[in-house]
Amino acid sequence: MRTLATTLLSVTAAASLSAQTPAASPLPVAYQRLAREVLTEAVNTNTTASVGSTTALANKLRTRLLAAGYPSSDIHIVGADAKNRNLIVRLRGSGSGKKAILLAAHLDVVEAKRADWKEDPFVIRLENGFFMGRGASDDKSGVTVLITNLIRWKREKWTPDRDIIALFTADEETDATRGIQWVIAHERKLIDAEYCLNTDGGGVELANGKPRMFGMEASEKVFVDFGLEAVNPGGHSSRPRPDNAIYQLAHALTRLEAYTFPVKLNEVSRTQLERGAALQAADTAADMRAIASGYANGTLTAAAEAAVTRLSREPSFNALFRTTCVATLLEGGHADNALPQRARATVNCRMLPNDPPAEVEAAIKRAVGDGIAVSIPYPPVPSAASPLRPELMALLERLSGQYFPGAPVIPSMSLGASDGLYLRNAGIPTYSLSAVAGVDGESNEHGLNEKVREKSIYDAAAFWNDMVKGLAGRPLM
Repeated sequence: MRTLATTLLSVTAAASLSAQTPAASPLPVAYQRLAREVLTEAVNTNTTASVGSTTALANKLRTRLLAAGYPSSDIHIVGADAKNRNLIVRLRGSGSGKKAILLAAHLDVVEAKRADWKEDPFVIRLENGFFMGRGASDDKSGVTVLITNLIRWKREKWTPDRDIIALFTADEETDATRGIQWVIAHERKLIDAEYCLNTDGGGVELANGKPRMFGMEASEKVFVDFGLEAVNPGGHSSRPRPDNAIYQLAHALTRLEAYTFPVKLNEVSRTQLERGAALQAADTAADMRAIASGYANGTLTAAAEAAVTRLSREPSFNALFRTTCVATLLEGGHADNALPQRARATVNCRMLPNDPPAEVEAAIKRAVGDGIAVSIPYPPVPSAASPLRPELMALLERLSGQYFPGAPVIPSMSLGASDGLYLRNAGIPTYSLSAVAGVDGESNEHGLNEKVREKSIYDAAAFWNDMVKGLAGRPLM
């Protein structure tokens, strides 16, 4: 429950932020003010899974959209329960017959313990050019970018050549069952689109104060856990026997540790290597190009194989090249003076999108050997990489040159997961490209004192305005 003191702090913060001097940005001053208001409202609304409510924020955003001129028939707040609902809004196009474009962000945030934060995580503040607060970056910056533009397009009376749909989901940070999975299962017609542009991923990396790269995630690795278990009759610890469940599981994990999944590239990861090479030191760049050019149909040239061996010593490259599996949880035994009757381990895998889950499971079973039961607590959700659309790539390169000079557009495969996983699996290709700029790691998403650069919010809103208009009917000058 929000106390009076907290409420007064929120009102004060909102008034203070709205009075700030506008930043130098391509975004008009009026929309900078609007963006500050929206971000303030979003961060100050607790949307954690424990005590928060995405429905509360969805209702506040609905009020803004209605005031901007959206008919209530084009605004939908839907979901599995009263606390965790999703917001869907449609900007009607000219009726050209072209399929809609879907825009996406998520309303929920990860937990934030007040005692660990310097200030209240659910009261936004502006400090040294950064907006601070839980969700300021992930993903209420994305919510702000989309809502600001939805209102802007209504005010400007812009009519796209196709419908523009904006989706704001509930529980992206948990298991997505009340968010994107629920929407696809129950309200697919409201979000059916040719493709999706997602604010939750990608972005502009800064180095030495200048744009270094514009990232666009077009693929994701697939999350899946495997349970490994050794079972034994056990007995008294004073009479050890050779078939000890803990030792048996330990040997199996050692064999799994030594196993390496084969290299597999797709269009996205190959392009990531080709374009990303320009940002690396000469020896690393040469290896990246050798791998991209030396891979074909699951095989590598000798030069590419040697390059893979060298680059795989770096965890990020290794994870880009292949499916990875690692032991993350371990338990065994039941008493200090008894032989273990059972030993269990959880192995977390991040599968390449083009690796069939059954093949990964079979590889794990071969690696651990006989006597170890292998189980999957819940089935993985395979998701093919999204094709690199020529019209989108060309527009991004043009806009990146305008907004972020010198930053090449680099498609990438995310090593994590987002709502895009489920959208791709449902047949809606998804591209995550927040256009929010920052130094790698500075936002501290999911951590303490999360933040986002004030100017980057405004620049991203302006970028998305030009991007969506460029894709939906207004040629860029």
